[in-house]
Amino acid sequence: MQYATKGARIGALIIDGIILDVIGVLCFFISYGLGVLVFLLGQMLYFGIMEGSGMHGTFGKYILGIAVADESGQPLDYGKSFTRSLCRFLSSLTLGIGYLIGLFDDEGKTLHDRIAGTRVITKESLGQPAYAAYGNQGVPQNVPQQAARVQMNSAAQPKLFGVAGRYAGQAFLIGPQGMMMGRDQSACDFVFDASANGISRTHCKLQYNPQTRMFILYDLGSSYGTYLGNGVRVPQGQPMALSPGDQFYLADRGCMFMVNL
Repeated sequence: MQYATKGARIGALIIDGIILDVIGVLCFFISYGLGVLVFLLGQMLYFGIMEGSGMHGTFGKYILGIAVADESGQPLDYGKSFTRSLCRFLSSLTLGIGYLIGLFDDEGKTLHDRIAGTRVITKESLGQPAYAAYGNQGVPQNVPQQAARVQMNSAAQPKLFGVAGRYAGQAFLIGPQGMMMGRDQSACDFVFDASANGISRTHCKLQYNPQTRMFILYDLGSSYGTYLGNGVRVPQGQPMALSPGDQFYLADRGCMFMVNL
């Protein structure tokens, strides 16, 4: 999955702003009441309809080759697109700070993206399985060599694939000793940022059994929990077996992973 550049997002916002301003002025000329209605509802309808349509984005986004998707890189349905559109008001009501957040986020996620669970990506990335695009991503500097990124043509080895969140679209080898995940750089093989929401210092551990060809997931007493893809919480200290292709997440579904060979 390839995220849209911040320049493309700003350019799309400018184009969409011009389009909405022109429509609003024309409506005021036709009828004052119509102009007020468009001013109040136009932005919500414009973003909600366009981003949930087959264009997967507004005119500005379409022109600049970017689209809106959910956390897994799939197109939005209208329910999700209108949720995002309503959340845009929160980004505006914070005096624009909700938009500025995106300038300092690695994925460019604004406040309304975070609340609605969406991201803005290139049109070429839209609809791709999150784990299929990892060859285009760089390895985060805080992930050590034990969890090094692997290439698409690597032999069948136990791997961890990012499905949603910062590591979506990346894959990491699981070593013979397993992989401990958390924020503690001295103890963990897969290290999250210190500011990662809901991630404990030593959150969970993942191992692979080559005899059974099964993965084993342990929660290490995390505060916000480790969960299977179906939402079942992994009991602290008790092993949970995962088959290749199973998913799990840390704290919330915005930090989703999949195990596979």
